[in-house]
Amino acid sequence: METPDFTETTLQTAMANTLAAVTAQVQQLNQQLKSAYLNQFAAWAADVQAGRSSNSNPAKPPLAYVVGFFTDSTNPRAQWAYPETGTDPVCDMPPVPQPAPPYVPPVLPEPDTVRNVPAGDTLPVGYVMTAPDGSRWQKHSSHTPFGIAYYYVRLS
Repeated sequence: METPDFTETTLQTAMANTLAAVTAQVQQLNQQLKSAYLNQFAAWAADVQAGRSSNSNPAKPPLAYVVGFFTDSTNPRAQWAYPETGTDPVCDMPPVPQPAPPYVPPVLPEPDTVRNVPAGDTLPVGYVMTAPDGSRWQKHSSHTPFGIAYYYVRLS
């Protein structure tokens, strides 16, 4: 990059120096804007792939800065450069990640000697019943952090 000569005091030189400085500033602004957007998008994509967020609303790239010009109201021959928001995005949107498949816990096999209490069972703990196949089952209870768990244990 060529360093502007700030010792010149003509209007044309001042406008050229301003244009050079603003052009460099626009490049830096766009690089920072692109970097911030891609970092934000990567964090969002990681959340989507981990199942913590939906992929239905990805962030769109922000509009890039461009060099704009305005006419000085005190001198109509003076056109000054300044950074302004353009109409094109600062970069292409990265591909939207697919959400993680929902976690399905494995089904643990139920032991042959223990059975859950069916819904609506109001028999007291300690009750022994005989199943249609002749096996005998006794109702038990156990304290858990979530309350009392009821179950049947096979006796024979």
